[in-house]
Amino acid sequence: FDVFSNKGFIEGNSWQYYWYVPHDIPGLVDFLGKDLFNSRLEEGFIKSEKHKFAAHVFDRTTGQSAEFYINQGNEVNMCTPFLFNYSGKPWLAQKWSRAILDSFYGSTPYHGWEGDEDEGQMGGWYVMSALGLFEMNGGVSLKPELELSSPLFNKITIRLDPGYYKGKTFTIEARNNSKENIYIQKAYLNGKELKQPRIPFVAIVSGGTLLLEMGDKPKFDCFN
Repeated sequence: FDVFSNKGFIEGNSWQYYWYVPHDIPGLVDFLGKDLFNSRLEEGFIKSEKHKFAAHVFDRTTGQSAEFYINQGNEVNMCTPFLFNYSGKPWLAQKWSRAILDSFYGSTPYHGWEGDEDEGQMGGWYVMSALGLFEMNGGVSLKPELELSSPLFNKITIRLDPGYYKGKTFTIEARNNSKENIYIQKAYLNGKELKQPRIPFVAIVSGGTLLLEMGDKPKFDCFN
């Protein structure tokens, strides 16, 4: 069985679809165990980095591709960096989401969208990840939550539509943020230190502040 063949899959392969379980990520982590989950997923990112997390070496006649791991140009893999938030290594979510922001996207004619925009999904991923946020299940949860990662902006204020939300603004501030300082050292929501790498959607639309203290090395006990 070739995990990199796309036979039987739509716009992907077995390795890529393996991680696409947004409805039960804790179940997948438990099934594999955290050690295997983390090592297998990180291997995919390490081997994909040299290709800038894009599709490569694909033969449409045979359906074969050479070690075709992460493909940011398609929906199936867009949740993968943030899976580390569920497996005890949120610093890897920060590392790999920032790496994709820096290397996959660009502003030149030959380095803009490295795939099909598909009604805004690639641009939407960039905007959310640049804010340091990602919604794992498309907002269909009874109590939606947003994953935390590594924001590009030092400070940004989201102005909430009063026609829908009671809050006025939600501000995200990343102190000591830089190209090198990509790792969250501490996180505070409205002054209270967070003990998990996600925040409820209701906290955003109610208005408030998310404060992230950034550093150049992973903070392994952050969120503990």
